[in-house]
Amino acid sequence: MREREFRADSVRSILVVRLYFMGDVVITTPVFEALRKRFPEATISVMVKKRARDVLLENPHVDEIIVYDEVERYHSPAWLVRLALRLRRRRFDLAVDLTGDHRSSLLLLIADPAFWIGLNHTGWGFGRLLDRRIPYDAPGHVADHLLSSVDAVGARLPGEATPRLYLSDAERARARGILVEQGLGENEDYLMIAPGASTPFRRWPPERYGSLAAAAKERLGLRSAVTGSPGEKAIADAVVAASDGAAVNLAGRTTVRELAAVAAGARAFVGNDSGPIHLAASVGTPVVGILGPTTPEVWGARGAPRHLVESDYPCRPCDQKTCVRPDDPCMQAIGVEDVMRALEEFLAEVRS
Repeated sequence: MREREFRADSVRSILVVRLYFMGDVVITTPVFEALRKRFPEATISVMVKKRARDVLLENPHVDEIIVYDEVERYHSPAWLVRLALRLRRRRFDLAVDLTGDHRSSLLLLIADPAFWIGLNHTGWGFGRLLDRRIPYDAPGHVADHLLSSVDAVGARLPGEATPRLYLSDAERARARGILVEQGLGENEDYLMIAPGASTPFRRWPPERYGSLAAAAKERLGLRSAVTGSPGEKAIADAVVAASDGAAVNLAGRTTVRELAAVAAGARAFVGNDSGPIHLAASVGTPVVGILGPTTPEVWGARGAPRHLVESDYPCRPCDQKTCVRPDDPCMQAIGVEDVMRALEEFLAEVRS
């Protein structure tokens, strides 16, 4: 590592790089809050993937969002060069690299910030150029680990790292309008169900989500709003078809911001370990997570009360690339009644 001196009184511009998915960026938001508290006069710029940009809108601790467009990166090397040179012209006083692979390391190498904190796991030797190196693997929750990255410059928050997503009144109103368009009443309470996930190993069967929605309507008097991306519409269709009329389908009908606003208006969220569970928790909605191959100690949703329904297979956690029990996967071991009972008890607990 280099041995450059850090001068807190000279920090006027900060760049944070987090080139991962939507949920990863939500979990990173305590870092921006800590930096704002430590450097209230500094401009905080955050570089994220295009698909994660919207979770940072309205965030009072972020002054600028720089979009890293992966399509441009692969199809236009000139775009990547222009981005790197644009960063270099900015002459950032502090850069915090929370990606730590060859993409972010190369960009920051060219940008040449006055002080560079970062993860490094590429094996390319970029770690030697960091002024402060953050261990890539660390015990405990990833939100706490990310927040600890800026401890070296005196940026801290009391208590555990709590992710937050900020919504406007207009966004909340648009979400309610979408719900009404799909058949929910203007003031009707509802559950939000998110049956998708980035890998099939994390997905609870859609037919079981449908049965859960039917049971929630019968036992709790709550209909369900089923959400998902355009690519998850078939999964959402299967949930609604199995719900006996207890669910409406919002898949492909919401932006990321509207999805968060739908979560904010729900009595509770039920879903797999995926981006939407972090969105829901970050706006304060109680969450019931259905977990199979992942465990909550590292990636559990934070920001709201939570209850987790988990399988107890000894092979957890796994790499989610193959299943050592393909005839009896862990998500199949969780029954509808397991989740329904947890939901009933959890809602009673939250109300009390």
